[in-house]
Amino acid sequence: MVQQYNRNDLTAFVNDNVPKLVPDQRHAYETIVDSVNNNMGRLFFLDAPGGTAKTFLANLILAKIRQSGKIAIAVASSGIAATLLNEGKTAHSTFKLPLSVSLDQRSTCSIRKNGPLGKLLQDASLVIWDECTMSHRAHVEAVDRTLKDLRSSANVMGGITFVFAGDFRQTLPVVNRGTRADIMKACLKSSHFWTSVQHLNLRTNMRAYLHGNMNSNFPQQLLKLGEGIFPSLYLGTDYAVTLDESLGQIVHNLDSLIDAIYPDIENLHKNDFHWLCCRAIVSPRNETVDEINNLITQKVPGEVKCYKSIDTVTNIEDAVHYPQEFLNSLNPAGLPPHELSLKVGTPIMLLRNLSPPNMCNGTRLLIKELKDSLIVAKIITGPAAGELAHIPKIPMIPTDLPIPFKRLQFPVKISFALTINKSQGQTFKLVGIDLRKECFTHGQLYVALSRVGTPDHQYILLPENNLTSNVVYREALQ
Repeated sequence: MVQQYNRNDLTAFVNDNVPKLVPDQRHAYETIVDSVNNNMGRLFFLDAPGGTAKTFLANLILAKIRQSGKIAIAVASSGIAATLLNEGKTAHSTFKLPLSVSLDQRSTCSIRKNGPLGKLLQDASLVIWDECTMSHRAHVEAVDRTLKDLRSSANVMGGITFVFAGDFRQTLPVVNRGTRADIMKACLKSSHFWTSVQHLNLRTNMRAYLHGNMNSNFPQQLLKLGEGIFPSLYLGTDYAVTLDESLGQIVHNLDSLIDAIYPDIENLHKNDFHWLCCRAIVSPRNETVDEINNLITQKVPGEVKCYKSIDTVTNIEDAVHYPQEFLNSLNPAGLPPHELSLKVGTPIMLLRNLSPPNMCNGTRLLIKELKDSLIVAKIITGPAAGELAHIPKIPMIPTDLPIPFKRLQFPVKISFALTINKSQGQTFKLVGIDLRKECFTHGQLYVALSRVGTPDHQYILLPENNLTSNVVYREALQ
């Protein structure tokens, strides 16, 4: 069904915020709106480095189109990015994308032409796809084929004005055990229709602008890092950069980093959820994230409640090959551990979409009660911040393991710290960056350093020589 909007509210929102646009935002706004109003069906890529208020602009464009009675659809590649868009959903749920895709197949989306979703897409005038740089191009091409069929059009994306938004300086699609060439092949820039895309650039760093730091070289330093032109040393197979106080406050031990981001952690219960939701520690790897979360949780007063998962093979005949103890020892990415130790008052993050957009993969919550079969928590991020939520145990099947097994557990992890990839698209007031283990793929260092608007609110844990690797695939930026 088409969402019914209050046009008076939309008009007031547009009238209040259009005057706030800086020149590059205004150019993008007028160009996209003109394409929709004149049914031009153009393709755009909104190139928006971290902090350039891409989400603000996207919501303003959505409001302008919906104000005129036309249908504008907002999707994002990640759940946390989708919650930032007005009526946003993940691309997977909106387009019914196939779970697994291959560049050798001509996949399509599971959408009936005469169904409600099919009719909605036939009538749509605009689609905005945020964080598109994280998406596998086979998924985007499946949407292209589906829209052409639904709208009986030979035009790219069925003739809808389509806005891809993101930043190729940030992390690219994840390809399991993939090489650099595999990642680039899966990148949206390798798609056959990319030559038809018009580029719109946002360059004013609004995080720095709103902090009054427009004379600072912080935004320029970040762009140099993201584009691989920051002064660097070549060490064997990688380029290493020396980070200094212009990018953040340097610390050399983990305790100092934790104390800077979570001071007086022993009295965590005295702070409200706003204090927690605006700060985080990020790290490249899951193992260091788990280490930090465990250390901080130990410092928080209170009784630990341990929940053990029920792990079973999906095929009963495999039970003899994979005993229970072996399944319990597995800790694949994207799944909670077999033994989940939690305390009341600690923050957690959802690992699955439970009830989008309020509770989706990436939503952070604050534990209020720990019951035997239920977690009661307050949502601290997204559109439902401040509301109570009830989290049950659910069955989860990992997709990156050759062993077919199912884990019944609460779909959460402690979230004092999170991976750099998980932090993409989020803005914090205070962030710590753990670089004891170096970044290992394109854009990670750039993403980590661009979550705040000023280096004064950023703490970086580095080795004594202040060197760390900066992986940049230059071919992704051309």
